[in-house]
Amino acid sequence: MKWGFTLPGQPPSWNTAYRIITMHGRRGGYQALGKTPDAKRYQIGAANIIRSAKPSRWKPIGQLRIHYWLYLARDMDCDNVLKLINDVIQTATGVDDKWFLPTVEEKTTGWGKKARVEVVIEDHESPYAGRPASSTTPTPSSSSSAVSPPTPSSVSGLPRSEIQASSNR
Repeated sequence: MKWGFTLPGQPPSWNTAYRIITMHGRRGGYQALGKTPDAKRYQIGAANIIRSAKPSRWKPIGQLRIHYWLYLARDMDCDNVLKLINDVIQTATGVDDKWFLPTVEEKTTGWGKKARVEVVIEDHESPYAGRPASSTTPTPSSSSSAVSPPTPSSVSGLPRSEIQASSNR
């Protein structure tokens, strides 16, 4: 199954989303990474969008291909975008992000107030998933031919810019 959603605005970069904070416990204080208030607000809003976009009949059973189209107000490293969004996808769907196979399909900047991240999630049934590494090495004769990556427009036939959180199709 394939489904998608659009997260409006410029996501916080991982570099600005986390800060070292001092925690106080029974054994005294210690330092840990904590999310900034901006990162928390972004993730709460994103989680609501993702939960409302997630089809009720969607039951993932393995790895998930997650395709990202980044339309950013200002440039940032792709990895810094993915960490925060992968965390919120995990929270909103209940799927451990160790099963995610993220791919950035496109990144452009200069979008200003129209900045957004478009995401398509699809189930990926790998013949090698869950097997020990020694048994997962494909041979040239057994490897499958290249497949074109999906585009958000293939989700319910809408143009990428029109995929909304309400696309519970």
